[in-house]
Amino acid sequence: MTSVPNPSLDTGLAALKQGNYSMAIAHLEGVREIELDESLVSRAAMGLVTAYRRIGDGAKAIALCQELTQDSNATVKEWATTTLPELTAEFPTPTHPSPSDSTGFVPLDSTPPSDSTGFVPLEPTSMRGVGSGEWGVGLEATPTQPQTTPSTLKQRIANSAKRLLSNSPTQTSKFKTQNSPTPTQTSSQLPIPYSSPSTPSLFTPHPRFRNLGRAKTWSPLKPPPLTRLWLAEIGSAIALFWVLHFCVKFLMGTTNTILEKLPLLQPIQLFYRDPTPTIWILSALLLILCPWLIDGVLRQFYGLKPLSLTQLASRSPEAAQVLQRFCRQRRLPIPTLGILSTNAPVAMSYGNLPRTARIIISEGVFEQLADDEIATIYAAELGHIIHWDFILMSVGTLFIQIPYIIYWQVAQWGEQLQDFIERKLPAYRGFLPQIVRGVMSAIAALNYGSYWVLRLPLLWLSRARIYYSDRIAVEATGNPNGFARALLKMGLGMTKGIQTSGQVSGFLESFDVLFPVGYQQAISLSTCSPQASFERILHWDCTNPYRDWLIITASHPLMGDRLHLCARYAHHWTLGTELDLPPLSPPIRDNKARLLKLQNSYQALPLLHSALLAGLILGIVLRTSLWLIGIISDSLNIWQLIWLHNANPFLDACILSAFSLSVLIWINGYFPDIKPPKILTEPNLGELWANPDTLPPDSLPVQLSGKLLGRSGLLNGLGQDLILQTSTGLVKLHFLSYLGPVGNLLPLSIHPSDLVGKEVTVMGWFRRGVTPWIDVELLRTPEGKVSRANYPIWVTILAIAAAVWGAYLIWQA
Repeated sequence: MTSVPNPSLDTGLAALKQGNYSMAIAHLEGVREIELDESLVSRAAMGLVTAYRRIGDGAKAIALCQELTQDSNATVKEWATTTLPELTAEFPTPTHPSPSDSTGFVPLDSTPPSDSTGFVPLEPTSMRGVGSGEWGVGLEATPTQPQTTPSTLKQRIANSAKRLLSNSPTQTSKFKTQNSPTPTQTSSQLPIPYSSPSTPSLFTPHPRFRNLGRAKTWSPLKPPPLTRLWLAEIGSAIALFWVLHFCVKFLMGTTNTILEKLPLLQPIQLFYRDPTPTIWILSALLLILCPWLIDGVLRQFYGLKPLSLTQLASRSPEAAQVLQRFCRQRRLPIPTLGILSTNAPVAMSYGNLPRTARIIISEGVFEQLADDEIATIYAAELGHIIHWDFILMSVGTLFIQIPYIIYWQVAQWGEQLQDFIERKLPAYRGFLPQIVRGVMSAIAALNYGSYWVLRLPLLWLSRARIYYSDRIAVEATGNPNGFARALLKMGLGMTKGIQTSGQVSGFLESFDVLFPVGYQQAISLSTCSPQASFERILHWDCTNPYRDWLIITASHPLMGDRLHLCARYAHHWTLGTELDLPPLSPPIRDNKARLLKLQNSYQALPLLHSALLAGLILGIVLRTSLWLIGIISDSLNIWQLIWLHNANPFLDACILSAFSLSVLIWINGYFPDIKPPKILTEPNLGELWANPDTLPPDSLPVQLSGKLLGRSGLLNGLGQDLILQTSTGLVKLHFLSYLGPVGNLLPLSIHPSDLVGKEVTVMGWFRRGVTPWIDVELLRTPEGKVSRANYPIWVTILAIAAAVWGAYLIWQA
């Protein structure tokens, strides 16, 4: 009888009590196929004996009961010994059974033979530690657990996988019969066969992993305070609602303003109403439907397929055990599992309740991670579920999918429509394709910008929740080193996928906030090599004093921070560490030091960020001073200065003026001249990454050659997806015209997206931040084609515009 996809012992026993024997057998047989806890396997077998007896299948009942007479549990053994005579009396066997007896039963020897299958009884499993090169299947540990040698543990895992792959009840038993066939073929219940991981190449462009072991027994970690996580959830929810309200109100007001100015059209009266009730209703609907809506998006665009627990166990036995044991301990229903066909190693969880939670993993995870590493990733996703942070992230992700899907589809439709006009409407080739391109690119860019704006409120929670799920991943598996390797391999796998596809896929970008590792921080790992180790590349993440400021617009915590915590967990359990990272720079406690750090912020932040911060600080100080002068003048009846008290436009102009002044003062140092004596030609990116003291204002003129990666056509109209692939790694490119990103939508002689897929030489300014990048000055092909950016001109125009606006406000005051 075919077992169900996600069998449950409780459901099977309940069905047995209700007399629903078919359902009981399906669930109990499934438990015996995938469960690695021998006590539960024995309970399922006892239930199966009863079910077989009730439906009159005496042969199976007797065969299974005879196996239970050899059970290590005394209670089970006593029950089977008592029940077996009753069964043989109720179902007498022929005196001379034929060789083709349907049961195929052969009496067991006193000791199981050791044949080619190597099948031996499984003892109750627990979390074990193994040495270098070994891996375990355990889930929980207590100090009283007996230790198991690595060879025994490895044998047990192999045997459990064979039991999972077997098809008949006799083959899935805990003891092998003499005539049981060797399980050389995959069960029909497991359409995804298990295959052992391929042997890694001796020579690799990345640093070698130490493959250090895990804890054998360990004490639980002290539960962390959840205050920070709760604050992040509350703050992100409020910020998301406010941003949604602002965007909807702005869109409605702008639409009516345009309609008022157009002839023969009337404004939409509904758009004059307060959108707050509509946003609440829409949010409630998305909250209720989000699991199924995200399922639909993943299934429609990214090839989501269901993954049963049986299939998971065939590919990662330890992950299946972790999932079952963790859910049993925390009294959680097993989440719905899914698999994506992408080769990029990603995982995510979403839903609106634990009972509707999903854990989705990609094919790339099974291909590139070891079994114990896959288990840590599943445990991390379970951490999001038990902390309930996955609910807000699911709703927020669903909101940002709306503009992103519109952006992607409109850009593709625009390309197809242009091609249709070129082929089918030759009379309109002169002007219509340009009109179509302009309209479609504007719509696509507007929706892409909306995606980034709606994404901002989720960043705080996206970063904060990772630390808690990382802790769960380590505590549930006792394998901090395995989790550290999993994170690094996922990052390296993402960069490999980007290089293979030649672009950042829409899936990696749109679902980025749900992944354990973001694609932008993964780009930094591409520079790791035997000469530039993980420790050197991640040194900046651990020691740079401004890293906590620069990460404010990132979706994930710094990789170095996370791996340093893994090392601390390993030290706590007296384990060796996968990486030897430097100590984290301590947070500043002294108020004087904090003030000094704030004063020097212009030396740490990007130009526009520094100017905006300076504008806000100086503008607020100036605005407050003038306001106080107005208040004092009012009390002293100095009528010439009383107007400063209520001159809001004049006070707003202070911020604009301070911003403009800051930009004009710092711009020359931020964009030094690119001259041959100063330019660094073809540097090793790993060496640039390895300097722990560099910051964005430390402009380093560079010249690099490589292949330009990114999206083509309207999908890259803003120049948002440009990456240079060099012989020493990947680096992000920022290409801005004299009108900024919007100026990239205007007709250019050579748009940077026109050079995607070609060999180019890049000249610009290298900057080190959370994700290092190059502000492009020009792109040149070997054929002499040049695409020139104008970032300094754009910043200058922005500063002048702010000054003019401020002057206008002062004049109005």
